[in-house]
Amino acid sequence: MCWLFLPSMLLKKSVLCTLFLVCAFGANAQIIPLGSIRTEEATRDLQLLGKIPSNYSFNNRPFVSSNNIKQDSIYRWIDSGYFDNSRHIDKILNKRWFKITLLPFETILQYNSKTPYGYNNGAFLKAKGVQQLTRAGLFLQAGPLQIQMAPEIVTAQNSSYDVTPFYGNTTTPNYKKIFPGQSSVSLNFNAFSFGFASTNQWYGPGINNSLLMSNNAPGLTRAFVGTNRPLVTPIGSFEWTLSSGWLTEDSTLQFENFALNPTSKLNRRNYYNGIVLSFQPRWFSGLHVGISRAYVTGEGELNSNAFNNSSFLDKYIPVFSVLEKKSILATEDQKGRDQQASLFLRWVLPKNNFEFYAEYGWNDHKIDVRDLYMGPGHSAAYLVGIKKIIPIPSQKAYFNFDLEYMRGEQLAEALVRDAGNWNTHGNLETFTNDNQFLGSAVGSGSNSIKLATSYNRGWNRILFSIEKIQNNPHYYKINPWIDMVYGTGADYRIKNLVISTVVKAVVQKNYGWEAGNNITNLFASFGLKYLF
Repeated sequence: MCWLFLPSMLLKKSVLCTLFLVCAFGANAQIIPLGSIRTEEATRDLQLLGKIPSNYSFNNRPFVSSNNIKQDSIYRWIDSGYFDNSRHIDKILNKRWFKITLLPFETILQYNSKTPYGYNNGAFLKAKGVQQLTRAGLFLQAGPLQIQMAPEIVTAQNSSYDVTPFYGNTTTPNYKKIFPGQSSVSLNFNAFSFGFASTNQWYGPGINNSLLMSNNAPGLTRAFVGTNRPLVTPIGSFEWTLSSGWLTEDSTLQFENFALNPTSKLNRRNYYNGIVLSFQPRWFSGLHVGISRAYVTGEGELNSNAFNNSSFLDKYIPVFSVLEKKSILATEDQKGRDQQASLFLRWVLPKNNFEFYAEYGWNDHKIDVRDLYMGPGHSAAYLVGIKKIIPIPSQKAYFNFDLEYMRGEQLAEALVRDAGNWNTHGNLETFTNDNQFLGSAVGSGSNSIKLATSYNRGWNRILFSIEKIQNNPHYYKINPWIDMVYGTGADYRIKNLVISTVVKAVVQKNYGWEAGNNITNLFASFGLKYLF
């Protein structure tokens, strides 16, 4: 009768094997959302303060806390007294193989007095009046399976504003929408992750701008595969994410890539495929180099005869297609899709509390290497920036300085070979989600330079900033529209509650490219974040 015990013995062995695999390969990978009050910016500062290892690139965001760097550790590094002076109830269930955690509750109010202003704020609209974003949720972990549920609710007055012949249009007031927000479902094995997500992403090293992907628009709902922390190899560390999903449009809203005007192309779905890869060579500590590439294809074009002879890879994962266009010249333009690509670097010097970064990209295929050599500035945009921290050990505080320049205007090659503005090359004009730019948010073909400084002590911060924005100067030379933005703000923690305020005076000369139309807009933001 011994055979009767065989199934139960096999069951016990399989359970023990599963538990072993969960312990050996499961990874705690909790996401720190882009734009999260204080936490995201402070996490990057921690690297320059020597807390987070320099092999973390910050080129493939959002930052994911893992078994190597837990979220509790990040909170302690931000403010060593935080856990001693606050009551924490975030762990609803905390078993070895099953955990449920309350995510921070966040709500943010934004206000524009006269004109639409604001960028890198996720699901918020570019709109006049008052609007509010609220987010809360749970994080669940069962071995390698992790579920983060953090939906977002956005309401906005979306009031009418000053319209010129070149900029703006009538609005649809009283906007309200529920987004999946910063949510994800993933399986995590050591440094590897794959699954589905709607979280905001960021490609490249920029702080205020990214050429291909930022948190300017609502997060793209997508399937993904990549790393949740640096993958350490004998030659260095790698981080990467490959994503595919659908971009959407909203016919009730204005389009950022049409100067906030409506368009006849309404409610389309566009297929997005993008990749970001960052490499930190073992022999150059703190140096990160990488590449990002993205394709957008209209749903109608994707189902057209132009793809009849295409492979699965060419149709659905075109980021791995050839870089030189000459071998596909006869068929590529018929497919009605567009691409962007960039090279970037970030050099982190923790001992000097300093970093330098740059990104250079193109929104058009190069015919061949000669085409790249002869016209490297054709269809190009770039950004460059530095960040410096000055620690004040006696106060457990530090000063932070950021300087970043973004050039979205076409370079000199446009005089003989016009490529259209960044984000609007070709006929698609759809590197947008819910009508908002995926990448650089200062505007199509626009330039920006921003200087920001802050005094930081734990969760508390006082900040000042000044920014100059040249709006699409290549095509509007006669009445140049220039914004000067003067900002100040403060963050302050009271026990578990972090209060965040920002006020900006947006001084707009020749607003909407209309001569003499000078407006001063007041932008204000007030946020609350409760840390359970």
